Amino acid sequence: MVEFLKRSNELILRYTPENRSGDWLVEPLERDTAIPISGKAFYVSKRVYRQDFEDAEFAMDPCYHFVIGVVEGEYYRLDKEVLGIQIELFMERSIEFKRTTFVAERNICIFRPLHRLGIKELWIGGDQPDALPREAFDKLLKQFPNSHELDRYARARVGAILRNHLEFDSDPEAQYQKYMSKKESVKGAAPRAVFATYERDKFSSLIKKVETMLSEGDVYTESRWQAEIVEIIQFLFPKYIRTFTEAPVHDSLKQTQRYIDFLAVDASGYIDVIEIKKPFLETMLTKNSYRHNHVPMRELSGTVMQLEKYIYHLNRWGEAGEKKLNEKFSSRLPPGLEIKIVNPSGLIIMGRDTDWTPEQRMDFEVIRRKYRHVFEIMTYDDLLRRLKVIRDQFGASVVQQTTSPSQVD
Repeated sequence: MVEFLKRSNELILRYTPENRSGDWLVEPLERDTAIPISGKAFYVSKRVYRQDFEDAEFAMDPCYHFVIGVVEGEYYRLDKEVLGIQIELFMERSIEFKRTTFVAERNICIFRPLHRLGIKELWIGGDQPDALPREAFDKLLKQFPNSHELDRYARARVGAILRNHLEFDSDPEAQYQKYMSKKESVKGAAPRAVFATYERDKFSSLIKKVETMLSEGDVYTESRWQAEIVEIIQFLFPKYIRTFTEAPVHDSLKQTQRYIDFLAVDASGYIDVIEIKKPFLETMLTKNSYRHNHVPMRELSGTVMQLEKYIYHLNRWGEAGEKKLNEKFSSRLPPGLEIKIVNPSGLIIMGRDTDWTPEQRMDFEVIRRKYRHVFEIMTYDDLLRRLKVIRDQFGASVVQQTTSPSQVD
């Protein structure tokens, strides 16, 4: 049995033999060689032996005391030879040291493989820069494979091999995968679990912002309206890292230059086109039907044609266009990122649909799907609905975390 004592400026390992005679270490300690104890978890020697150590509580027991760490500031510097490790290990003095701090089940030594990861020095806890936080270390110990997991893994490996030659009812491989899927990753919680509260609050703020803008639309100029909506679009489509206003495009048909309202650049440098119009109720579809169809109004048809022409001119512009756009905007892009023109798509945001009939909604969907291989058409009510769906999904994740934590059998 091993225990750990904090005395003066030293961390002491107290070893009490269990299955051998109490004096079995006396003779080996006369030699200056490493002696494995506690299932080869520690290697003690004459160098770290404290024969003069006084411990009244265990005075009658055959105990051996070894110095395995010395104080350096707020840390213990652990003895590499005793632990059998090749890295410098510093652990916060307030840690409650146990055998399981160093050794997992089946005598798997936690720190010995770390040098293979390129780690030369590890600080645990405390205020040292780049130190591994105490909670992360505790999580590591908790997530280390236990006997139950190792048994399941062994059965899964054997079952996978035998299944190629024998038939049997149970599926140990599937059982192992099911068990592991319930076990939280040692690398940390899933991103949704970590950021759910933040994302819910973020999208709630965006929804409130859009609702306020729609109720106070008259106080916005066209340019101010567009500038604020395009920022919201970047939250809905986070692939876009930059948007540029009044981006030039060469009109090869009329040999002139046009200007795109918003040119969106994604994280790989590929561009798309965004058209944003202030919302008016009657800009999308006719209220009256023509041969049982609600057809696009002039504002929608004109915006669609405008966007199609921008995309047409960009594609014809090709490499010359890429060079021109990079000359104009490269200083506002991340280092190394270049604009590329490869079949740009587009997005139109305009109009409202709150007072539409079911027939109008169906006809609008037909129109929207007609163009979806080139660009997307979205009303402001579409925008709100999408933001609310995303918010509610993150809200559901927050509720799940607080009310029904997963349990591992």
